[in-house]
Amino acid sequence: MRSLLHDLGHGLATLSYLADGLRADPALHGDALHRLQLMEMELDRLMQLVDLRAQPREGGFALRELLTQLVAVASLRGPAEVVLEEGTDVTLRTDQTTLWRMVSNLLDNAVRAAGPDGRVAVAVREVAGAVRVEITDDGPGFGRGPRGAASLGLGIVRALARRCGAELRVDPAPGGGTCARLVFPPHAVGGR
Repeated sequence: MRSLLHDLGHGLATLSYLADGLRADPALHGDALHRLQLMEMELDRLMQLVDLRAQPREGGFALRELLTQLVAVASLRGPAEVVLEEGTDVTLRTDQTTLWRMVSNLLDNAVRAAGPDGRVAVAVREVAGAVRVEITDDGPGFGRGPRGAASLGLGIVRALARRCGAELRVDPAPGGGTCARLVFPPHAVGGR
């Protein structure tokens, strides 16, 4: 239950930041409309988390589409620059809400570690049939950044990764910072 409350806290904070952004806009169009759409997507996912009766949906989905949404939300939520690197799209067969929870936690940690002048890059890589979702920050390195809920978040991500057959790896990034990798085995890739 503690991990669920942790994830709900992240999502609710996101909704709060997005709502703050909308309040500054005089009319709901353009960027304000985009933020509202992001807020609605976040709310839908939170509602899926709260509905404990819901069964995991493990059909195939376009990974880059989900990552694009998460990067857009993270860009609005924190002061660090957050980008999704160019790359090919892959179809991943896992529970989309579980992946959303994992990447949201990792992005929160990376944005906090990178700080106001930092950068966070999200990439998708295919290596020997496996798919890696990499989140790299240019902060001070794991354990040296601002205190927060990183250890609880990483524990949640590890447990969720095991549940869906993936692996979490956290390593120093080349040139400083941290790279968190979610590695999905070949059988989780492809087909819709």
